[in-house]
Amino acid sequence: MSLFEWFGLRRGDSRRRAAEAKELAGDLAGAVELYLDAGMPDDAARVLLLRADAERGVEKRIAFCAAASRTAESPELKRAALGRKALLAFDLVRARGASVMRSEALAVARELEEAGELERAADAYALVGDTESETRVLAAAGAIEKLEERLRSAMTVERDQRELAAVLRSIADLDRMAERREAIAVAEAWIGGNRGGEQVADALRAIRARLLSGPILSLELGGALLRCALGDDVTIGRGEATIVVASRAVSRTHVLIRRGPSGVEVEDLGTRNGTTLAGARLTAPLPVGRGVQLLLGGEVPCAITPGTGQGCVVEIAGERFTAPLGDLPVGPWRIRLDRAGASAFVALKTPPGAPPPFLGDYQLAPSVELCAGDAIASARGGTAVFRLPPAGETPSIRRGGGAEGGPA
Repeated sequence: MSLFEWFGLRRGDSRRRAAEAKELAGDLAGAVELYLDAGMPDDAARVLLLRADAERGVEKRIAFCAAASRTAESPELKRAALGRKALLAFDLVRARGASVMRSEALAVARELEEAGELERAADAYALVGDTESETRVLAAAGAIEKLEERLRSAMTVERDQRELAAVLRSIADLDRMAERREAIAVAEAWIGGNRGGEQVADALRAIRARLLSGPILSLELGGALLRCALGDDVTIGRGEATIVVASRAVSRTHVLIRRGPSGVEVEDLGTRNGTTLAGARLTAPLPVGRGVQLLLGGEVPCAITPGTGQGCVVEIAGERFTAPLGDLPVGPWRIRLDRAGASAFVALKTPPGAPPPFLGDYQLAPSVELCAGDAIASARGGTAVFRLPPAGETPSIRRGGGAEGGPA
């Protein structure tokens, strides 16, 4: 007979008392070991939960709760430990926000549901957008008011998603039909409504990135690449001008080309370095006639010659520009620079009686806004009459002053 049996004690009782003493002394790790040695797993699990309460780090608290759930024999205690672990994990997931993985959040939601923390489980399911599971657990929890609120919120979200999809379709359709000004107005109205919609903002940025605002326009017509200077008049200068020349001898706005009473004329705009013709300084508007050879600022040669219609051709700094001085005729249509407040659009106009233009499979309205990459045809799906090179593209085609049916 052992000493413990002689005094009427069992070995387990001794270990239980030793575990209790460790627990009272604050040695929780030692208490857990002794409770386990004494065959008292529920007490060991209880102390593990006490250790979780004593920890400041959430990850360690979660680890102790998980250990308690594995150690406990009592279903109630095991469930309570799992519930505390799941609640701590949910707080951690919620704090991490957008960086949390969907699979992690779903696992936490299922743990909360298994632990009977149904309303928190509903919050976790909502975090990952699992509306069906959220509604199910709220119904199981009997949270009628919260369920009704969630259903109203889901209906609102669904309605907003439908409206967003309709707006995006409208913007895309308007873009395909070259009605870019209207597409921009629709996008700005949606964004201005303070309803978010980063997708709408992305669509708006994509259109603006391709939208042509002039006044210089590159145009492929009849196998030739034309550089057109749009506007009812054209200025040449170093800064605020239609055609920009990188020369310090040239003023910011140096000369003006326009249609005068007797045809195209050019005028020096009172510049410091002046504009000369055969050595003589211009002091009044000069008719271009059959062509003039000017010197801007005493350094930069500039040739202006008449073109077809009422426009002219400007050759300066190695570049050749067609300046229609009004609408630019292209096939049966007209291209012009439209200004609307601070914005400018390169617009394609269809005169009354002229055949409509097509962009891909879409017949265009009498007035549309052009974007880089547009190819305009005279029939649905037909060969392009003219094309606007995509942004950043350098076409390897011949340069020319015009083609039959187009500008010179």
